[in-house]
Amino acid sequence: MTKRFVGDEHGVVKGLEIVRVHWEKDAIGKFSFKEVEGSEEITEADLVLLAMGFLGPESPLPEKLGLERDNRSNLKAEYGRFSTNVEGIFAAGDCRCGQSLVVWAISEGRQAAAQVDNYLMKDENDVTISTERHESTKTQDSNRQAVMM
Repeated sequence: MTKRFVGDEHGVVKGLEIVRVHWEKDAIGKFSFKEVEGSEEITEADLVLLAMGFLGPESPLPEKLGLERDNRSNLKAEYGRFSTNVEGIFAAGDCRCGQSLVVWAISEGRQAAAQVDNYLMKDENDVTISTERHESTKTQDSNRQAVMM
């Protein structure tokens, strides 16, 4: 389980602090995760992909990142580009459009991954990104750091 993101002095992700967990049943039979003592470790990372679940994104993380939401509390990200209002952060699937079929989330995840790849692999200051489903051409600044939610 991820406990926290580890970043450098510029706020760029460099790793994740993780811990092993196991299921434990309490006195009334409710299961919950419990940390395995001594299992903490830091794993290097330069890209973080978050799976947010059916009920929409949890509030603390999107709020801390300054992500805009729509009127249904989903993360705002244009279909086809999947980029949010924060440079280098992308959203797709349930956290972008709400609960849907898993096949739609998979499809959006694949398309968003292609956009993240475009974003990370371009060297120019203005990167032209065109999508299959949209006729218009968009531009985006390249920074080689990305997070997909």
